[in-house]
Amino acid sequence: MDPWNMEETNSNTEMLVAVDLMYLTYTMARIRPVVPDIFVVQRLKDMKKIKALEMDVVLLQFWLAGLTGLAESTTLSQRLIWKSLVSVKIPYIVSQFGLPQGEICSLVESALRQLSFYRGILNECDQSIAGDSTVEQLDVLRAIAVGCITKGLIRPNQLHVPHGLTSFQDTSDDYCAINHSSLDLIDDLCGRTLSDFVHQEKLVNRIIQVCRDAGFRNDVPVLSRLCQTLDDNPLVLDLIHFLQPPSALLVPLEGFVNNFQHSLGDDIDTCNSNLEGLGTVLILIMTIIRRYELASCLNSIFKEKQGFCYLWLHRTSAVIPATSMSSMSADMHSLMGRWVSALFDSMGISDDLIQTSKPQMLLEISPSIFAQSLAACQAGVIDITTLNSGLDYFLQPCLLFVLVGVVQFLCQEILFSSSVSSPDSTKAHLPSAQPASGLIHAHSSNMLSPTGHIVSPLAAKGIRPVHHSSQSNTMHSHGNGKTVAAVAMLQTILKSLLTGEAFPTRLMRLLKSEIQAALEHQTVDNNDRQMAIIQERLAAASLNYYPWSVSGTYDVPKLAQQTSLAFEAIALGGRTSIVTRKEKGWPVFGESCYHIDVDLFRATLCHLGPAQFATTILKQLLKTAMTPNGKRAVELGAAMMTTPLIGCGDQHLAPQSLVWTLMYRTLWIPVPGRLETFSQGRLLAAFVGMTLDFFQSHNLIQLREKQQRRRQQRQDANSLVEMSSFQGEASKTKYKDHTLEQLERDTAVEYYRVMLDQRLHELKPVAKDRPGFEGFAQGMALYKECHQSMSLPLHQSRKVRR
Repeated sequence: MDPWNMEETNSNTEMLVAVDLMYLTYTMARIRPVVPDIFVVQRLKDMKKIKALEMDVVLLQFWLAGLTGLAESTTLSQRLIWKSLVSVKIPYIVSQFGLPQGEICSLVESALRQLSFYRGILNECDQSIAGDSTVEQLDVLRAIAVGCITKGLIRPNQLHVPHGLTSFQDTSDDYCAINHSSLDLIDDLCGRTLSDFVHQEKLVNRIIQVCRDAGFRNDVPVLSRLCQTLDDNPLVLDLIHFLQPPSALLVPLEGFVNNFQHSLGDDIDTCNSNLEGLGTVLILIMTIIRRYELASCLNSIFKEKQGFCYLWLHRTSAVIPATSMSSMSADMHSLMGRWVSALFDSMGISDDLIQTSKPQMLLEISPSIFAQSLAACQAGVIDITTLNSGLDYFLQPCLLFVLVGVVQFLCQEILFSSSVSSPDSTKAHLPSAQPASGLIHAHSSNMLSPTGHIVSPLAAKGIRPVHHSSQSNTMHSHGNGKTVAAVAMLQTILKSLLTGEAFPTRLMRLLKSEIQAALEHQTVDNNDRQMAIIQERLAAASLNYYPWSVSGTYDVPKLAQQTSLAFEAIALGGRTSIVTRKEKGWPVFGESCYHIDVDLFRATLCHLGPAQFATTILKQLLKTAMTPNGKRAVELGAAMMTTPLIGCGDQHLAPQSLVWTLMYRTLWIPVPGRLETFSQGRLLAAFVGMTLDFFQSHNLIQLREKQQRRRQQRQDANSLVEMSSFQGEASKTKYKDHTLEQLERDTAVEYYRVMLDQRLHELKPVAKDRPGFEGFAQGMALYKECHQSMSLPLHQSRKVRR
């Protein structure tokens, strides 16, 4: 029977894809930075061991989970990622198993033979991608087989695939020598990356190599063209960040920005062109950080922690005059004075000023330049027409990057001009993390930084909140000391900039969150033609551009309820009630069209915290224990507790915090009152055991990342002797690494095991009269039999060292 054609009411859960693999697969497709490949490899091996499955069955389930996501995809962007997952990502992950060639080929061939019988899901996938203009019409099963052949996972004449398998020419080498005279090759390279799934991995690597080479050579035309093409083609960005970590692309761009400077022999045209290229690179960096919500990951992504790019991205809106004028260097003060004078001088901005201005410093002081100009206008030194004329200079292509600071300063001044709350401020909304929606209320309890950080207004302005006066006098002061007339002037200037034909679309898209927040401010006059133009441009600039953030507006009080319903539905039948409601055209709280709404679970974790997240899982787990679907509930719960939903940065929401919360709080506070039956206790023990087993793998990933950083540090030392010695010792230390790996895995959960033993010992008198506790104690005893405590010699060695 084809499980993909089963009715939702069918309770035969054995025919459904393993829910823990389904959860892992959907997380890979939705969370950025993408789950590390080493994490996925280890998780697959753990599933084989823990569930006593053959590896070919695990691989079959892995591919079926990916095909499910592909079949359910409703947009081109979604289908592109899922198609790449099943035909490129999974074969690459399987190739990292480290098994002998013959063994791995046998496993893959067996899995694909079994997969060929699932014609229902395969046909759905074929129909799903039939209308995509970026891919050729082809058989999905054949695409998977070709991807495996590319990685050497299928032997000749061992697998029958419809339409046959032929050799494919590798075209990635055609783009090795891109320079200023062959810029059109960049567009061709990015376009082919979207359509050539056979060589997609190599083409993505080629894009990154072009970026690295251009940055190293300081080839501004090539790097600028590449960044512009990527900014205009978000699907290519999606592929790059699905197949590679963010640092692969951002580190070369970071180095270029940090080291950029004018050459002594450059004429004014070259300087202007290079400044325009610098702006394109900066805008792409900020776009990537916002698109994939990487603001909290800057420390792990960027390499030069003391470089301009890293430091500038951590600031709220570059240098804010009200708090930072005293901290400016003499060079900054001098440069600001020259620019303020030139902007309103009849001679305008001279070539010498542009050629002698350090771009990084100019970007930092741009808000200060504008603030000084605004102060001159308010003091009557210049009129509003002169001010607008001076600011028009920043609309030149070579100075567009400076507009980032200027627009952010304007929006910030408008947004913080009043402390009055909006009528809707009492309703608890979950702001979408995407800059496209930017749900920031008029009272503005938050302000987005250039990186998408939420920054306290008190920290940003360095002042106490000022209560708004109810007086209607047009000259009364707002929260930051500005009069209504001054705020109105700021609004007029902002709208004038945004409606200018020279204002770039990519900058409108990048700063949409700040712009929307400022324009939705209660003091802004929305009844004019300028506002209509701005809204149209904002909508057009960001249409379908930020699909990686939570696309719907979840109501915070309903997050726990929706998560409970989704968990129950997935455990019972594989499809959530949200999916069913959407198919029937009924309203839903979220926007996911998938079996597993990863965005919903992520929102619940972020806004309700680890304790509520773990409690919700345990409540549904105990409820499902009364049904035949308890095993699926255990697998789903363990996967949710140990698979990262937050790419990096916030350790409070990482699996370490979730497991600690589970073991030390949630397991002993809300659970005892609901633990009634013996079967509930046994199921709870199975959940705890699988969670600890999966958590060991997460800890192993951290060990591998530390090892990788140490290797990178050695490479950065640029010592050939050291590198040769390191490589020569690799084979000798293989056994030691394996021993250290097992030691680290055991250490990660040993204190949890000891704590459980102590708690269970204390519960012995209670367990005799409570079936639920008795079942839990017996289940944990079985877990302990399979997981021996750390050996005594380890403890003895520690005593000796003391």
